[in-house]
Amino acid sequence: MSKSKAELSITKRLLLDFIKYKTNNNHTFFMGNDKIAAALGLTVNSTKVMVNELIREGYLLKSTNIHGSRVLNLSGKPYLTISCVDLSNIDKRILAQEVLNYQRDAEYYKQQYELERARADRLAEELGRLWSANCNYSA
Repeated sequence: MSKSKAELSITKRLLLDFIKYKTNNNHTFFMGNDKIAAALGLTVNSTKVMVNELIREGYLLKSTNIHGSRVLNLSGKPYLTISCVDLSNIDKRILAQEVLNYQRDAEYYKQQYELERARADRLAEELGRLWSANCNYSA
């Protein structure tokens, strides 16, 4: 992971993910800082500072539409999403190996379950025999 990807705060990543979500189907993102702040539970001033920093760092592109309103777009510069999972560089062989490992683990736990189930059945039978013997002894 590059140093710049690691330096984005969670709040900055939240803001980028919010813009990504709002522009998902080629919609224009023209919300002002006050609306962004209200949507994300931030102050207007901190939102303004973050937007300007993200523009300066190259994560956001700022332009104006024909009505003169500010429009924000993601630049395409990679960043870790708020979920902290960046699957863009994961090798498919690693994922395939992970699947095999999970399948192997599942088979192991299935065998362990079957062994414990058999042990529980044997203990239940033994308890039944002891109960019967105890009842016959008492009578």
